[in-house]
Amino acid sequence: MMMTIIGIASASACVHRDTLPQLTGFVMDSAKALIPNAVVRVGKTRLHTSWDGRFILKSGEYKRSDKLVVSCEGYETQKVSIGDAGANEPLMVVLKGNGKQQVHREGLMSKRALGGTVMYSTMAREGYATMDTEAVMDASEVTTEGYSAPMSGKMEANNAISAGKLTAGEVNDFTKWHLWSGILDGTHRQFVSAWNITPRHRYTVQVTNKNGYPLVARQVSLLDNSGNTLFQTVTDNTGKAELWYQLTGKNLCGKHADFQIRVDNQVSKAKDWSEGLNTFVFDEPCDHTDVVDVMFVFDATGSMGDELRYLQEEMKDVIARAKQATGGLNIRTGAVVYRDHGDDYLTRLSRLTEEVSSTQTFIAEQEAACGGDFPEAVPEALMAALNGAGWEADARARIAFLILDAPCHRDSVTIALLHDQLLNAAAQGVRIVPVVCSGVEESGELLMRSIALATNGTSFFLTDDSGIGNSHLKPTTDTIKVEHLNDMLVRTIVEFSTVPDCAGHWHMDEIDRIEGDFIPNPFEISDLTEEEIAQKDSPSILYLLDITGKLICVYEGSLEEASDSQLARLPLPMLSTGVYFVKAFYNGTWHTRKILVH
Repeated sequence: MMMTIIGIASASACVHRDTLPQLTGFVMDSAKALIPNAVVRVGKTRLHTSWDGRFILKSGEYKRSDKLVVSCEGYETQKVSIGDAGANEPLMVVLKGNGKQQVHREGLMSKRALGGTVMYSTMAREGYATMDTEAVMDASEVTTEGYSAPMSGKMEANNAISAGKLTAGEVNDFTKWHLWSGILDGTHRQFVSAWNITPRHRYTVQVTNKNGYPLVARQVSLLDNSGNTLFQTVTDNTGKAELWYQLTGKNLCGKHADFQIRVDNQVSKAKDWSEGLNTFVFDEPCDHTDVVDVMFVFDATGSMGDELRYLQEEMKDVIARAKQATGGLNIRTGAVVYRDHGDDYLTRLSRLTEEVSSTQTFIAEQEAACGGDFPEAVPEALMAALNGAGWEADARARIAFLILDAPCHRDSVTIALLHDQLLNAAAQGVRIVPVVCSGVEESGELLMRSIALATNGTSFFLTDDSGIGNSHLKPTTDTIKVEHLNDMLVRTIVEFSTVPDCAGHWHMDEIDRIEGDFIPNPFEISDLTEEEIAQKDSPSILYLLDITGKLICVYEGSLEEASDSQLARLPLPMLSTGVYFVKAFYNGTWHTRKILVH
């Protein structure tokens, strides 16, 4: 699989994509631990794998008829035919151990070990600052109904390790977009510079065919006034894509007002989120695959020991339920476990496969150990997942659940690598969903929520309601709904993969079908008392959200009066066929109406 990573070159240079053909490969041991510093020879070319086990052969360095010779101290030398590898998939080379001690020195401090590669990074590690935060108020709690029940209070204690024990709450900042600037500029301002990731300048794109059906997995790019690519991603299951300007660094490329958006061969002037959706319509049939790719990327260091065994049971349960919950879609699963530089391994990979039992077995075999310091190898884990998992380019959904209790290191090299992986994930359409366990503080909270926004994902935070593990961070938000984690994971897979069939059937009850140009107010006159009706205090703000809970637009100001059953009617923007939610706050209560646009 040829991987293209968008990077920020400098403060004065724009982003350019490398389109040179190349072969990407990974070298791992029989336990699926990626091996750094292995020697790869082909013809006159000799190179070493990087610390994540990766090697790249550029065009002209190899022929299809060549054989790779791969060797590493402590392993048996392997000869591998290149053949058609690299056309759509990376070349995976597995080395067998020979029982001898392994020593790796090139550029890194080393330590002798039996049966594994132990690396010590020489990069400096920085400390973390913490602060007290106040809850941000005046916003709606938005949830998608029908998949799990809310919970309250402490759960009943039960020492048995099984699925359905861990509890969590979701913070979807696309839903609460009007709160996000207050977090960046207020409660978490001091942490922004630590990660240099700022999802602020947002462009939302909607791509449909002429009949309004969403077009999935379509490449979408944000261009500067010289035609250079600033950000690239693909449309999700609703036909929408999220583009970002200045997501990382201070990359200035032309005037903001002159930006354009390109979808296939169509180019139009870009409107930022406050100006509305950037809509593209193509004369194409309704068509999408049934493939859904789900990766589980989790921290397996010692600090995860209090929750890892529960998480393993949750993952097995989620994998088993996902196929049934999505109506028989082709669910492919895989996993990456990671530790840190200096531990007995950096990453272990189980590639995406239709054999869900393979992923379940791989996850069940992992143990929590090592670590030592607080930060862990998060960017390296994402790199292994993004480059080595074998994602399906045309999948209707690509999801990576990032399960961790610590952020990455904060040295400049690691931060740059993290930025590359976020841009890489966005370019592939891999939606990262952090699952934050005990131990993360406000700085890590900001990082996880920024990662989710950058990749069109959402964020989960484990709560103390289960009584499992150490104390958990309460995320900075207005309200949060507590659910069972396994239900949340299954619900997210459903939400991120739901696409209307080409006949427009949704098979959902109690939906108001909207075929005109107006959105109804989410509550009726009958909901109000006579005194409230007499006050004529109709709501002045309505929120429109899609099936994933993403806030599409906000209606403010005086509302047009309508019939007795509707207090207001509002113009409907151009949307793809699908299920949406309208929410309004009135008299201390949030009211919701589910509607079908087609």
